[in-house]
Formats: sequence, structure tokens, C-alpha cells
Amino acid sequence: MEGELGSGARIAIALIVIGVIISIIFVILGFTRGTTNQGITTVANSMDSMSLAQFDDYDQKMLSGTQVVSAIKLFEGRPVAQVVRTTTQLNAKDYSGHNYGAQLVGVDAKGIVTMPDKLTGSHYQVGLNSAAGIKYNMKYLPTTVSGTETFVRPTAKFLAELIKDSTGTIVGVCFTQQAS
Repeated sequence: MEGELGSGARIAIALIVIGVIISIIFVILGFTRGTTNQGITTVANSMDSMSLAQFDDYDQKMLSGTQVVSAIKLFEGRPVAQVVRTTTQLNAKDYSGHNYGAQLVGVDAKGIVTMPDKLTGSHYQVGLNSAAGIKYNMKYLPTTVSGTETFVRPTAKFLAELIKDSTGTIVGVCFTQQAS
């Protein structure tokens, strides 16, 4: 009988040890999950900051024509509109410009979009044309064809201004050529 009590005590101790080990594992897993979630949040915030930082070079900055063409190519295939307004376009049609990249609301078949005549704060407020999915204009040739109203002279100076939608999300950049 004494041997039976000893083996029962050993089984009970073994069960208690297994329970403690399982409890420790759950505590470690809970700590790891909390740390992982915090890390994911930190990475997501960093990514958001980096995606907004890409627009810092285009917020109320003066750029050359070469930089404007580079910016159009930089945002290729991304949901970012780039509107280029040359002095020829501004003289011919007030506030209109050629829409490259993601298409804005109100763009015509030729890629021309009319921008609001006034800024909302320090940016234009226009939304992306996304009723049936975002459409893109990836034809950059008009920027290089001399003698057309869409020609971007490499040495010309352009003022870059952000375009935001009604929620305040940056959806593009408007480049307006400055009179020489």
C-alpha cells in the first residue's frame, strides 16, 4: 500500500509540474503576441510616415522641368495623379493641365483636367476618378514634344503643390510653370 501512495504522489507532482510548464508557456506566448502586435503597429506607422515623406519634395517647392518629368515617372503605376500646367496651357485655358498617372475627377478623353481656381489652404482639393477603379494615363510623350502646349521645357521652373481629396489624403501633385 505504501508503494501505491508513493506512485500516486509522483503522478500528482508530475501533473502539477506539467500544469506549471503549460502556464509558463501561455504567459510567454501572451507576452510575445503583445510584443509582436506592438512591433507591427510601429512598422505600420513607419510605413505611413515614409509614404507621406515621398511628397515632402513636392509640397510648395520650385522644381525644374527635368525634375517634373522625373516625378511623373517616379509615381508611375501608383494611385498618384500628376497634373502639369505649362504657361501655354494657362494662357489658352485657365486652370487646366495635362493629367498624368492616376486620373482625377473631371479629366477629359485627351487627359486634360481643370483644376480649381483657388487653393484650399496650401493644396488643391480634387479626388481621384475611381468610380470604376482608378484609371491611369501613362503616356509621357506629350511632355517631350516641342511646340505643343504640354511640352515641359527642362530648364523651366514649376511650382509643385499637393492635391488632396475631401478626406485630406494626398492623391497627387500639381506642377504649375512659373512665368520666366
